[in-house]
Amino acid sequence: MVIRFESKKDFSFPIIWGFIFVVYAGVGIGIVHADGDYSALYTLAVIWLGIGLLFYALLTTTFYTVDDNHLVCHMMGFKKKILLSEIRKIEPQKGLYAGLKINTSWKGLIVHYGKWDEILISPAEEQLFIETIKTKNPTLLV
Repeated sequence: MVIRFESKKDFSFPIIWGFIFVVYAGVGIGIVHADGDYSALYTLAVIWLGIGLLFYALLTTTFYTVDDNHLVCHMMGFKKKILLSEIRKIEPQKGLYAGLKINTSWKGLIVHYGKWDEILISPAEEQLFIETIKTKNPTLLV
């Protein structure tokens, strides 16, 4: 049986998208003020909308599935497959994280697997996610 966990969504993506909009608006105002040419604004608007669509795709295509043997992390058509038996520990993220990330939230869970490998994920229902992994891998450290 495959169990699907949606990714947690928080304030980070709208803030990043808004920041990019403010920067592009400033650049657009500077271009119009210097040249009086509005055609560059169309290019900036298309780029900004393209980035927005990319963020939307990231938010809607990121999820995690757990079956009998694997944890599969999905993001925009890419998959990271981890054997449940290889998962050693799951812990909350503390501070900034610099490893592999398949998440849509500022904070998440770090899954340690294999000998040295780890990945940051952000399931919306963290406790249920941990309990599901724990039932399939009783040696899991939390």
